This record gives sequence, structure tokens and C-alpha cells, in this order.
Amino acid sequence: MVGVSESAVSRAFTPGASVAPKKRAEILRAAQELGYQPNIMARAVATRRSNVVGLILFNETNRHHPEVLLALSQAFSGLGVRIMLFLLDDDEQIGDVTDHILSYQLDGVIAAAAVPAAHLQQLERASVPVLFYNRPAGLGFASVACDHHASGLVIARHLLDKGHRRFALVRAKEDSLVGAERMRGVEDELARAGACIVAEHRGDFAYDDGLVAVTAWADQGVGDYDAIIAANDMMAIGAKDALVHRLAKSVPDQIEVAGFDAIESSRWLSHNIASVEQPIEQMANAAALIMAAQIKGERLPDEQLRFPGKLQHAAPAGEPSPRTLP
Repeated sequence: MVGVSESAVSRAFTPGASVAPKKRAEILRAAQELGYQPNIMARAVATRRSNVVGLILFNETNRHHPEVLLALSQAFSGLGVRIMLFLLDDDEQIGDVTDHILSYQLDGVIAAAAVPAAHLQQLERASVPVLFYNRPAGLGFASVACDHHASGLVIARHLLDKGHRRFALVRAKEDSLVGAERMRGVEDELARAGACIVAEHRGDFAYDDGLVAVTAWADQGVGDYDAIIAANDMMAIGAKDALVHRLAKSVPDQIEVAGFDAIESSRWLSHNIASVEQPIEQMANAAALIMAAQIKGERLPDEQLRFPGKLQHAAPAGEPSPRTLP
């Protein structure tokens, strides 16, 4: 092809490889004329690099936060790396996913789910680096996450500053590390302010859990709260709908509702709740850079990067959308 060596052709098709821009353009132009396409699988066998990383993600996360996959895909694509998605319905599927990752000989794994120690050891023995996304990592592993504890402090302080003092909490299920950190931040800030927690309910990050929480409190005669904080926006929206449509409460004039994640529907005027937005693009870019370094074999400290969230205010009546503030 255009009188150049096989190695020059290979470098021309390899992102980041050393080849003169003019020579690369000549090779790519000739390849287009000849209809040539490099054999990615053959190159992976020869170089022991697939330029593909696995992303382990729960179906629920992907459904409510499609921007996570988009941001990670864009961040890795900028480095010449593609993402292979593995969706989970529950934790028990991790074993099958690990087997698939090993059989595809992927370069690394981004885990947005808990991975048992036995499966981490399998990946480690195969020299497949693992980076945890938006959750704490075990010893020897890096992670990139939103600072969920700080987000809890922020949302609680926002409501306290608006004069609220009696709170109801819609917690996440007990094994949710993210939900626990958020509520730990909320409780720490409420305790510092001397505010009261008068009602609690535990759910599974679903809209119905917010509905059930408010309905159950009403059935129990608990109604002396002036603010509700839920562990995510879906539960918060469910709680607000229960207040408006089941209890005929004027919201937020009587009771203000807040959540976490700043999903698109939280900004709709029919819902319009205060929330904390995760810095997804920053987290994705950091994950891509750390993983790229690990794939190259660079020895890095076990980084635990935490990024602050941004407060999304509920919009006052008449404004088209809430403002997001740092």
C-alpha cells in the first residue's frame, strides 16, 4: 500500500501512534480507494490489546441516567477506546459478566456495581484493571465518584436555610452505599442545626416508594413535617405526587420535597424539586484517564477521586426552569 511498511500502515490506523500527519493522510486515502479496513480482532490477538473496556451497569441506572453511558462513551472514544456494556438486573449476575469479560479479553473494567472479591481476584489474575465508578473501591482499586456525603450536606443546608426544621426521610435500601452516604450527610447537617427527623421510610429508589412513604405516614397520623428528603429524585417525585394528589397538600408552600441526581423530570414544572446534580462529565473524563494509564501498565496510587455535586433549586412559580448553582 502506497509503498510503505506494514508497521506504518498499522500505526496510521492506531489512535495516538507515532506517524507523520502527511504520511497518515496518504495511507488513509489509499486505504479508502482500495476499500481496505484493518482487522481489529487480528490486531487484538497480535498486540494483546482490544482497545475495548467493559462497563458494568445496573439496568435501573442506565434507564434513569442514560447520560452516564453517553459521557463514558465520549470520554473513552476520545482516547481511541470503545465501551462494551454489561447490564445487570441484580448482583447475582456479576459472575456471568466476569466470565464474558475474560473471554472477550477486554483491556479493563469500569464497575458501577459491587464486584465480589472472588471475581476481582479473577480479573486481577488475568491482568485486567478494574476502576469503580460512583461507588467506594476496595483496597488496591481506584474509584471515581460524586461526593455523596457532601451532596447530603448541601441539600439539607439548602432546606434549613429556607426555614425548614422538621424533616421526613425516604431512605434507600440498606445495602445501597450511595443512598447511605447521602443520608449520612443529611443527618450530619440536620444534627448540627438541631433539626428534627419526625418520620422515616426505606425504599428501593423507585417512584412507588415515595408514594408509599407519604401514604404510610398519613395512615400513621404523622404529618407534622415541613420538608421531605428522598435518597433519589424518583422517590422524591413519588412523595411529592402523593402530597399533591392523595393528601391535597400545597407544595412547596406547606411541605418542600428534595432529592438527588437532578434527573430531567425533576426539572419539569409539574415536579420541580430541589436536587443535587452529579458532575457526570468530570467523573467520566477522570475515569477514562485513570483507566488509560492502568491499561498502559502505569503504577498509580489507589486514587479515590470525589467530585462535588451542584445544587439545583426548585424554580419559583412563573420561572421556566430551576437554576443549577455550584
